[in-house]
Amino acid sequence: MLPRYVILIIALALFGAACSDSTTTTTASDSTALVEFGSGSVPETMPAGFPVPDQGIVGSTLIDRDRGRTEMIVRVTADLSALTAFFETNLPGRGFTVDSSQQDGDGWKIEFSWDDGTGTIELTSVGQGISQALITFTHG
Repeated sequence: MLPRYVILIIALALFGAACSDSTTTTTASDSTALVEFGSGSVPETMPAGFPVPDQGIVGSTLIDRDRGRTEMIVRVTADLSALTAFFETNLPGRGFTVDSSQQDGDGWKIEFSWDDGTGTIELTSVGQGISQALITFTHG
């Protein structure tokens, strides 16, 4: 019998594969707003070189071009402290400035900046040995 974590990794991989090509574009009625929803890959509007763990699975994504805002959810088979350490180490190594990093309720929140934008990473534990990062980036 397979260990639970192996079954969970397989399930997450299948979920990511099933969602990888599902991009929907929604346009507001006045044709001035453009919002794109997707999953499975890092949105094109995220800053180049933004760190994503190798084993991370990109879930839901959102691009709001009118507001200059991009969001994505990344899930990783790692505990919350390991995922937090990943971002605290890799953001500065890729040219991002960590403006704050602190506990936020049961999770952790990192605020960062880069060139003409700012962002947040809200980290939470979503299950036994699985953590999630909700990453929001706003272009200046």
